[in-house]
Amino acid sequence: MSNTTRPQGEKNAEKQRFSAILDGFLRKNRIVLLVALVVLLVGIAGIAIVSGVTSAQKNSSTIRVEKLTDDLDAWSNEKDATKKADAEKALVASLKEVTTRWPRQFASIRAYTMLARIAEANKDFAEMEKDWWAIYASFPASFAAPVALQNAAAAAEERGANAEAIAHYRVVVDKYSTKSVGVAHALFAIGRLSEESKDYAAATDSYQKLLATYPDDDWTKLAKDRIIFLKAHGFSK
Repeated sequence: MSNTTRPQGEKNAEKQRFSAILDGFLRKNRIVLLVALVVLLVGIAGIAIVSGVTSAQKNSSTIRVEKLTDDLDAWSNEKDATKKADAEKALVASLKEVTTRWPRQFASIRAYTMLARIAEANKDFAEMEKDWWAIYASFPASFAAPVALQNAAAAAEERGANAEAIAHYRVVVDKYSTKSVGVAHALFAIGRLSEESKDYAAATDSYQKLLATYPDDDWTKLAKDRIIFLKAHGFSK
């Protein structure tokens, strides 16, 4: 049935159903991205980000951030509101000290990750976005960078800044190898967000790039469905 003859109510209902399904899927995937970053961090634990750092520096930063990991767990489990607020204030100050004192050490990646977790728990998505972005800005050549960028994009979406989210995803696509973690997801996300802004040409273009680059990826299956949907409704040729 063509887009001109299909009842508007039916089209709206279909769009709402798709949006609900996709929203749940993407929220689940956002957790997967966070887990992926943790796996990456564990995999490269103890490795210096830049050459030339001494073992003493590396050991000091690692010991400090491990202690702060325990403090984060204690903060997460604290039930008393006043104690939790005091613990958070001290923890945030200590984590920021790590990023300042060891700005190019692995410990700094972990510190920014913990800061992002605190911001997410507080629904401070602007701060969460800033913390994830800092990992990319400080360690652009690391395996963690493209994943951190996507989490920054997720935070931007949470605060309703879709243009900024698209910009973060584009950095992933433009600056990282097709073998990097999450590039296929970034292409799909650009398409999805472009659809939301009614930029159907950009959406189709991103979906087509996904099909061409990752023909067997799970995200490609969704992209194919979106291309069919856009064509069926006259939004794409």
